[in-house]
Parts: sequence; structure tokens; C-alpha cells
Amino acid sequence: MSEVDRPTRPVPPPLPALLRGENADVYFLRTQKVLRNDGRDPMVTMEVFCRKEGATLCGIDEGKGLLAVALQAEAAAGRATVWALRDGDLIGAKEVVLRIRAPYLSFAHLETAYLGAMAHGTGWATAARAIVDAAAPTRVIAFGARHVHPNVADRLDHAALIGGALGA
Repeated sequence: MSEVDRPTRPVPPPLPALLRGENADVYFLRTQKVLRNDGRDPMVTMEVFCRKEGATLCGIDEGKGLLAVALQAEAAAGRATVWALRDGDLIGAKEVVLRIRAPYLSFAHLETAYLGAMAHGTGWATAARAIVDAAAPTRVIAFGARHVHPNVADRLDHAALIGGALGA
């Protein structure tokens, strides 16, 4: 997708509960507790990839937004970097789409959130892209929001636009 074709709608903002790690898998929270109790905060490099060939990446901008908030102080001190592709990029199987280098305690509680945002967004955008391609040259408007929980409807609509739908 070219820069001109990319949707201009903003990524939905992160919910405060996500930033606090309230939805984190418990083992991430337990790992943080063990590391804190041992007085350790290892510098780690995390890489995220998709197993599917030809997927349409979506949710990465939301994940980067979460990480930007969590890693703000670490990044300002030169102890954190985040590299990523962009929403709408077509990706290959096992292609790295996100790389985080930072002290683990600063972002461990967000792994569930950014992986979930990317998994759902990429799945929805990839499905939308398949429908848009199959329907071409007929334009597609997505009506998926009526089939999901209202708390995620804006993210589904965003993914449909990333995947090429004319509207949602």
C-alpha cells in the first residue's frame, strides 16, 4: 500500500487499563515480581513476527503507542529503542515486524496488549484485504462492527480501512 493509499484516520488511543497492565497474562506480572525481588532488570531485545505469508499488518501503530508511553523515560535516557514496520505493510512469514530493546521491567506488562492488538488487527486487516481483492473493481464497505463487542468495534473498523475497505 502506498503512502497515498494509507488511511488518514488516527489509531484509537490506548485504554488506561492497558497502560497499567491490567489485562496482562499473569506470568508476565509474576516475572516482573521475581525480577524486582532479585534486584534485576535485564536489557532485552524482543522481536515479534507473524507466521502467515502475505498478511496485512495492523495494530502495530497501536502497539508502538503503548510502548512509547511505557518507555518514554527509558528512551529519553538512551536505554530504549523501538523499531517497527507500519500498519498496512504487507509482511512475509517470520518477517520481524517489531523490535524492542529496553530494560524488561519497563514493558513486560504490555506484551499481552501489544501482541493482542497486532494479532487481531492483522487478522482483521488481512481478511479485509482478501475481500477487497476478491471484490475488485467493486468497492467494499465494512459492516463488521455489528458483529463484535462495542469496545473493539473502532479497532475492527480501523483494521478494515487498513485492509483496503472504502469505509466502515
